[in-house]
Amino acid sequence: MEKLWGNHSKRPFEFVSNNEFHGEFHIVARKRPFVVLLIFVACAGGALMRTILKDAYIPVIAIVYVLGIVFGLLGYFSVEFGELTLPIADIGPVLFFHIFAPVVIFTAAFEMDFYVFQKTFWQVLILSVPGFLLNCIIIGWLTYKVNTYNWSWDISMLFGIILSTTDPILSVASVKDIGISKIIINLIKGESLFTGATTVIAFEIYQDFLNRQHVDFAKEVVIKIILKCFASVVFGFFSSKIITYWLSHIFNDGLTEVLLSFSMTYIIFFIAEWLGMSGILSLAILGILLNSVSFSPGVDEFIFRFWATLTFLAHCLVFIIFGIVIAEKTFEYITVHDLYIIPLYAALSLIRFLVILLLSPLLRHLGYGFNWHWGAVIVWSGIRGTFTLNMALGISKTANVKERKMQNMILLHAGVASLMTLVINYTTMKMLVTRLDLCNITLPKRMAIYSAVQRIKEMQTNAFSMLKLDRFLADANWNMTEEAIQIDYPYEFDTEEVSQVGRRLRCPNCNTVISNDTTRQQIADFLEEARLRLLTAQIASYQKQYNAGMLNQDAAQTLIGAAESYVDIKGKFMNIHEVKTYWESKGLFVLCKRLLSDWVYNVKEEKSKPSRNKFLKICHFIVFTDEFEYASHIVTLLNVFPMIINYLPAYHDQLLQQLKISNYYFLGLYMLEALLKALTMGKTYIFYHWNQFDMLIIIIGLIDIFIINTVKSVHTSYHVINAIRVFRIVRLIRILRLLKIVIPKLIYLLNKQINKQLTFRYDIAKGYVQGEEDTKYLIEQIAGHESISQEINKIMEKNKQDAMKELGLMQRDYPDIVTALKTKQAVQTVLNTASETLEVLKSGGIVDKNEGAKIEKMILIKKKQLGTLPSTIAPPTAEELLRNISWLENEKKQIEFIQKKARLLCYDYGDVICEEGEMPQGIHLIISGMTKLYGSSPRYGIDGDVCEPRYPTRMPFTDYLVSGAIIGELNCLTKHEMEYTVTCETAVQTCFISMDDLFEAFDTFLECPSLEYKIWLKLALDITIKTFKENLAYQDWSYKMCTKFPNIYVMDVPTHSKCDIYDENMEDVILVYGSVQDCQVLQPYFAPCILPKTCHQVQGTAAVTKLLVVRTTASVKKRSRRSSSICQYHSYIRRRATVGSSIKTDNEQQIPDDSESEGSTNRVQSSIAVSIL
Repeated sequence: MEKLWGNHSKRPFEFVSNNEFHGEFHIVARKRPFVVLLIFVACAGGALMRTILKDAYIPVIAIVYVLGIVFGLLGYFSVEFGELTLPIADIGPVLFFHIFAPVVIFTAAFEMDFYVFQKTFWQVLILSVPGFLLNCIIIGWLTYKVNTYNWSWDISMLFGIILSTTDPILSVASVKDIGISKIIINLIKGESLFTGATTVIAFEIYQDFLNRQHVDFAKEVVIKIILKCFASVVFGFFSSKIITYWLSHIFNDGLTEVLLSFSMTYIIFFIAEWLGMSGILSLAILGILLNSVSFSPGVDEFIFRFWATLTFLAHCLVFIIFGIVIAEKTFEYITVHDLYIIPLYAALSLIRFLVILLLSPLLRHLGYGFNWHWGAVIVWSGIRGTFTLNMALGISKTANVKERKMQNMILLHAGVASLMTLVINYTTMKMLVTRLDLCNITLPKRMAIYSAVQRIKEMQTNAFSMLKLDRFLADANWNMTEEAIQIDYPYEFDTEEVSQVGRRLRCPNCNTVISNDTTRQQIADFLEEARLRLLTAQIASYQKQYNAGMLNQDAAQTLIGAAESYVDIKGKFMNIHEVKTYWESKGLFVLCKRLLSDWVYNVKEEKSKPSRNKFLKICHFIVFTDEFEYASHIVTLLNVFPMIINYLPAYHDQLLQQLKISNYYFLGLYMLEALLKALTMGKTYIFYHWNQFDMLIIIIGLIDIFIINTVKSVHTSYHVINAIRVFRIVRLIRILRLLKIVIPKLIYLLNKQINKQLTFRYDIAKGYVQGEEDTKYLIEQIAGHESISQEINKIMEKNKQDAMKELGLMQRDYPDIVTALKTKQAVQTVLNTASETLEVLKSGGIVDKNEGAKIEKMILIKKKQLGTLPSTIAPPTAEELLRNISWLENEKKQIEFIQKKARLLCYDYGDVICEEGEMPQGIHLIISGMTKLYGSSPRYGIDGDVCEPRYPTRMPFTDYLVSGAIIGELNCLTKHEMEYTVTCETAVQTCFISMDDLFEAFDTFLECPSLEYKIWLKLALDITIKTFKENLAYQDWSYKMCTKFPNIYVMDVPTHSKCDIYDENMEDVILVYGSVQDCQVLQPYFAPCILPKTCHQVQGTAAVTKLLVVRTTASVKKRSRRSSSICQYHSYIRRRATVGSSIKTDNEQQIPDDSESEGSTNRVQSSIAVSIL
């Protein structure tokens, strides 16, 4: 080998030393990146502890902390193990801070509620600035007086600063999921976040004060405070805007959004710290301004889980590292005197209590108020964590060797204080909150949970019964299954209390309300609980609308934030009048647009008739050309250069004569332009703003020339020279002529911003109305008491009608914007249906993964193109609206017939279109404007003597209709008197079709599907959708309805005639008009309702009875056509018969058997379904 390699020093590479391996063989290496191992040991240890201690009161982080101390002690006593722990113990405070602080800060801020923080801002500020300063001064004074180490005042103050900060995540970790108020959680988090920022600022400034490295210390402090307190906030705000803008241009890419949030958190923190700002404050502002709606729909849950995982990992690493640091650095200095930490821990809580007590008079008059229960929780939530440990680590790393013991003692006391607050405060916090009744589960809340569990058990029972019919599960052990599915109540609940409350609320025999024994306080408690649950349902509705693309990001954030702000306002329901404050602006953009519009100059618009004079005709031709305007702009632009030279002393004196000549020249051109325009426009010349401005320029220019050439040669006084200078400055107004080009662009930008605000306004109102619609069907399940249900119904109905009125007024004032928004929502709805259909096909295996990805990409491209649709679209004309009626669509002959018969009617504000109780004259299609409908609730063909006893507490009916809506369809079909009065809220134009013309159309167009049948189908679908949503509120019907609509038809049930339902071809039967009776059990049913599947034969009991039938398959054509024909036949006979007469039907009537009629029926049903949805 030596011959081969020669001298050892000349070998091409060095051999590995034996010292780098354990033992004789080169197998187990000594030097490996054990830090990486530590990271994953911490992760595994944290996961193991969470598994073992899942239901224990001991925090996992405390166990990890102790594990770190054990590792440190092993490293201290074992040299070989020390090779692993010593590099970790030498970690620098800056690196420690930059790795772990951003995760903790952003997570805490991101979980905070912006609107609650906005209201509690001053409370947070008082707690985090004056409260922090009082804390650190008292702790520093106590340390200086009591400690046994004879620390100086400066060291004691640094120690006080270190122990005055708290951890924003650990402080609320034990109570955030037990039902405590969101206000308290936000107060604790806000105080910890901003106290952390204040602590770092105070720590750095006090260290600089002790060092006094330069004379301008005061100046440096001022600059630091400006950078860290004010510049940090501005930087965080603009960073949030940049990230929000970036996120808005990422479409449905969750991975990119997560990476963006992770990377930008560290980048912003690093830049802020690097530039001398506060990274804590910048990240806190960033996290508060971002929320779940800032990200794409569906990504929010993953974002929260991602940051929660990172935070837990960060805390595991922080405490295992600090445990190693304490054991390695402080073990040799530990003595009996260190028991001083025990009274110090008690003093920390006592001092925090005194500070809160001192500040409570101020806190009580700010935000949501303050009480001693909240104060006790805030005092006990002071858990020391990341910030405390980082600053203690910074003290221990200073270069002063003489004070090494003091530094390590600070490190030891900070670490032990953190461990004691973790073990004691964390584990006892839940007990304290429970004792203070801050998370007390009230009787209404327990009843709501009881009702929810009862409903779950009911569904379990139904599923249990159905599974017994399954042939594959027939031999299962049903006794064991029944025991295994039992669900316990989450709260302790006295069964006697349940039965008593149940008896108070409803009679167990007849299910009627018994309110005599229910006190007012109990009603108020139940109403408050129902209010809170309705707010939760509203927030869920807004989130659902955002996920479906029906709400934009800003509107969703506003509505969710507004709803959350009502949670802690007792007895307050969300209403549109207060929501309006979120979109109402001061009208600055509109005012600016109005002012600029007066200065718009357009030669095409100002063009007047040319004169007969030949010369004036030539002037007219010259002036009203684009080239003339371009030449005018070029002259103005060229005039800028001499004016600039006038202000350059080096060139002004040399080119004085040339500048004079150029001034004459340009002024002459301005005069020539004004002369040509005046000759062309005549007397109207002076009425235009720009012409007046040109005259002003000419007058100022002539005065300027006069002063320079006449007055200056006679008087060369100081005042004359000043006048010349003033007029030289005034010449600059000539540059303003270039605004002729700029103003149209500014108006375009203002229009864009105004349209954006109006879109935001409409989205909020529309989202609010949809939220009210979604939640009103849940009122009975939420309320639990009839009087509460009625009260909430009244409130929500009034709020919804107010919002509907706002929508109508917006459509009246801004029809082009509202039309564009409705168009986008229609496209979004259809594309959402396409996405849901694709998901069904993929889950059923009809479309494989690759094929589905291609189709999904096409749908996503279409969704992305929604942003390219115009912001304004001209509203449809009367003819277009007529064509778009669902029961006339694609039927040219019917459209032409209706067009010939229809008349346009105009109404003024306050006019009455029709009144309740009068017979209908025809139907009105609203072309423009808004109408108000009010009267009794619709009876759907039920007689008054039957309806009033059945619904004694019927609420009055109110609604607002805008363009595209139809008035009087149902009343014209049934020839019943109007059930509501229609008045005009604005000037209204309608397309009127008289009843005689409508029935003439019915007699004319009898081919299948007939015109009358299509109108009944449209009305039946509308009633069915409302019925499904009301009776099956827990199910999402948007996709289910789309799949069922092709298989539906309307069936007529004549009076006293029997009809079979729920045969093998029927899936659902809905009574949409009139009433029927079950022929077997004689149970009456009144519209609207879903007939139970136990009912197989019904008999009509009203003059007009209509059923909507959902077929099981689309292949049952003969049955469908026969039903349609029956409906046509009875409608035709009924028009000629007296009401109440007995009519016999002929089910063997001849029915057209061509495929075109069936296809036409399906097309009609599809178009009607889309229009209703």
